Amino acid sequence: MKMSANPFQACLDTILSPSVAFDTIKEKKGWSWLPFILLITSTFVLFLYYFNAVDFAWLKEQMINQAAASKPMTDDELKTIASFYQKDTMLWTTAIGGTLGFVVINMLTAVYYNIATKVSAGSEYKFTQWFAFTWWASLPTIISVLLSALVIFFAADGMVSMQDLQPTSFNSLLFSVEPSHAWFSFLEAINLFSFWMIGVTAIGLRSWLNIENKKALIISAAPQIFIFGGWALYIMFIA
Repeated sequence: MKMSANPFQACLDTILSPSVAFDTIKEKKGWSWLPFILLITSTFVLFLYYFNAVDFAWLKEQMINQAAASKPMTDDELKTIASFYQKDTMLWTTAIGGTLGFVVINMLTAVYYNIATKVSAGSEYKFTQWFAFTWWASLPTIISVLLSALVIFFAADGMVSMQDLQPTSFNSLLFSVEPSHAWFSFLEAINLFSFWMIGVTAIGLRSWLNIENKKALIISAAPQIFIFGGWALYIMFIA
C-alpha cells in the first residue's frame, strides 16, 4: 500500500491523492501540526496582505454604502458606523477573528465527527484525533487562499472588496447578486471548495473507519446540508 513519506508529502497527497494521505495519517497522527500551521498562518497572512494592499478609502466607502443600502439610516448613524471603520482596527480584528474562527469551526466539526462516527460506525477515535483530522480535511482551503492572494495581486488599483476574495463562490460564479440582496451572504458562503472538502472528508472517513462510500459521504455532507438547508429556509420564510 502506498504511503506518504513525511508530513509535507502527506499535505500534498491530501490535495492530489487523499486516500494515500489518510491511510498514512491514520497511523501518523502526530503529523497534524503541519496542516494546522499552514492553514492558520496562510489565513492570517492573507488578511494582512489584503489590508495592506487594498485602497482602504475606497473599501470604507463601499462598506458604508452597503450598510446604508441594508436599512435606512440617518447621517449621524452613518457617521457613527464610519468611525468604526479604521484600517488598523479592521486589519487586526479580521486577521485574528478569521484565524480564531477557523479553530472554533474545526473544534465544533470535531465534536460532530466524534459523536456521529460513534453512533453510525462504532468509532473508537477520540475528540483530539478528530480535531487533527479536521485540519487535514481543510487543506483544500490552502488553494482558496492562494486564489484570493492572486485576486489581490492582480488588482493594480487596490479596489478589491472582501467579496472579491471568494472568486469561486456561487455568487461570483453564477448569480452576482448585490450585497443588499437577501440571498447575498448565503450565495457567498457556498463555493467550490466546500464541495472539494466534503469529498476529501468522505475519503478520510472511509479510510479511518473502513466504511462504504455512501455512508462516508452522508456523514461528511450532513453538517453542510443542515446548515445551508436551515439558512435557506430562514431566508425564504423569515428574512
